[in-house]
Amino acid sequence: MKRLQGIQFFWKIISFISLIALSSCSSVKKMKIDEDCIKNENFAEQIAQAEEYLVNCNFQGTILVAQNKDIIYAKGFGLSDKNDKESPENSINTTYEIGSITKQMTGAAIMQLIEKKKLSPDTTIDKFFPNFEHGKNITVGMLINMRSGLYDYINAASDFFPKEIANKIEKQEYNNQPVEKNIVVDYLGQTQTLTTPDTTFFYCNTDYYLLAKILEQVSGMSYKDYMKKYIFSPCGMTHTNCNFQETTAKGYDYKNHYYSFPEDFAIGCGDVNSNVIDLLKWNLQLSEGKVIKKKSYKKIISEKNYSYGLIKNSNSVLHAGNTCVFNSYNVFNHKTKTSIIVLINQPVYKQNSSQIAEKIKNIFSFEY
Repeated sequence: MKRLQGIQFFWKIISFISLIALSSCSSVKKMKIDEDCIKNENFAEQIAQAEEYLVNCNFQGTILVAQNKDIIYAKGFGLSDKNDKESPENSINTTYEIGSITKQMTGAAIMQLIEKKKLSPDTTIDKFFPNFEHGKNITVGMLINMRSGLYDYINAASDFFPKEIANKIEKQEYNNQPVEKNIVVDYLGQTQTLTTPDTTFFYCNTDYYLLAKILEQVSGMSYKDYMKKYIFSPCGMTHTNCNFQETTAKGYDYKNHYYSFPEDFAIGCGDVNSNVIDLLKWNLQLSEGKVIKKKSYKKIISEKNYSYGLIKNSNSVLHAGNTCVFNSYNVFNHKTKTSIIVLINQPVYKQNSSQIAEKIKNIFSFEY
């Protein structure tokens, strides 16, 4: 089974972060971009170097570099569907699967419930999953910080599920067939823990899947409806959704096959589709108290460890994403309000979004 971003990959990309300075703007959610490409002439030399690099490496995707809401450079490269020569080229409005960047949004949604005192990080998850015997030893906070000790149902499917079920899911995924909607929760009661809860960090998609399921129970809404009403709409993210294969780009694996995680199978941890403009809006709205309270955001970024879908490094927060045939990278400096966003409609083994972002950082001479 293809993987969402794992722990080894995340700690490799932490060194790839950088950014520079300007102020924020609360009106960013009203930003409407009709252009296919944006270039700030004050950075003409750097943009020329960036374009030469991206063309030479056969970049297939979209890139955005911004200071606050002011876009320095945004452009798409390659076809949105390489197997359809009539398909449009990727642009700054092209939508992609963003994979584990989803976790930032799930984390913010959970924080909203905590702010409203509808949920506590100290609550043990047996309250929500009474048939899971280890739930009494795992808290919501451990899920948020990825310290649950659970097996990753995506990255270690044969450890989480019975082997025959894991194999069945893999085949269904590859054939773009649906799986049982609650299959992860259904087998949660049978799974064992990998480590003792709250003893170590371990990157685990199961944690954020369960957070999405907890969100549904607490809010009384489906994850999709909640995200649309309380995350996407308030941020003006009009090109963002949680719908199966609802992207304007397609990607293909080494066998020239297009497929995605089954619908609802990766909720909370990797099912959001978006574009670079919406992710720029997301970065700014999240940091400016438009999604969660400013004091909540400050608390999250002051923590050294993984929390609420954010990896922290110096003054920056980041996450990468890797689905079956897409990969992505989003870095935001919460002091300087600067963003680097790279979305690619190719698997990570063909072209790595974090490496692209590192090169762009060097070209623009950005600093951590």
